[in-house]
Amino acid sequence: MVYLTGYYENFVDEKGRVILPKELKEQMGGEVVLTQGLDGCVYVLTREAWKELEGKLLATPLSKGRRISTFFNAYKKDVSPDKQGRIQLSADLRRLAGIEGRAVIIGNGNRAEIWNPDRFAEMAASLDAESIAAAMDELGF
Repeated sequence: MVYLTGYYENFVDEKGRVILPKELKEQMGGEVVLTQGLDGCVYVLTREAWKELEGKLLATPLSKGRRISTFFNAYKKDVSPDKQGRIQLSADLRRLAGIEGRAVIIGNGNRAEIWNPDRFAEMAASLDAESIAAAMDELGF
């Protein structure tokens, strides 16, 4: 299992392709899975991370997990970086995440996330030390 970290900024070309940073691409391997992410970003998952999520979705009773399953499966795309390291973001995923022209890409544990730069800045501004400390206490860190 990989553990991804880092902050990167890249351009999104007119065809909706963005370069997956070399450091992330090397750790993630070949084909990756793109899906709608929480907080208005695009998740980039390794095949292994997708299979783990898929297993959890399949193990959840339909009555409790149907909305979560729909959220992640509706816009799922399997993609492979091209020779230049670019991955194709579908028009649907770009629209949902508000991505055009530029993107922020972060490594975040078992996934990378692709963000609209303004949305990322807004989300990052809400991460103050006090709220993070409270969340860590709640989770038992």
